[in-house]
Amino acid sequence: MIPGGGGTQLLPRRVGAARAAELIFSARRVLAEEARALGMVDELVAPGEDRTAALELAGRIAANSPVGLRAAKRALRLGHGLDLPAGLEVEDAGWRTIAFSGDRAEGVAAFNEKRKPEWPGV
Repeated sequence: MIPGGGGTQLLPRRVGAARAAELIFSARRVLAEEARALGMVDELVAPGEDRTAALELAGRIAANSPVGLRAAKRALRLGHGLDLPAGLEVEDAGWRTIAFSGDRAEGVAAFNEKRKPEWPGV
């Protein structure tokens, strides 16, 4: 069998081509600790705590500026696979998108006033 769901494309991007080839060709099982060490997973949580941990992460992400998150997602997506100068251009375009946004102004004000921001989303 061949891995489905993007396994032959996603795994090399996470762990490198040689390591992915060994894992795919040998079809060996990987325990959780090794998966984390290899970079196949980002975080391990106690059994039964996966939903709670995922919702906590989602909450931390959702608490950030919607404008900033959109720009960061775009920069990550468009910059993937580019050389560094081109990737930095993509990032700079994202920064220019938010530099004069309402979210940036609110973020600076909230920081200075030591309060949680109330993002306008623009």
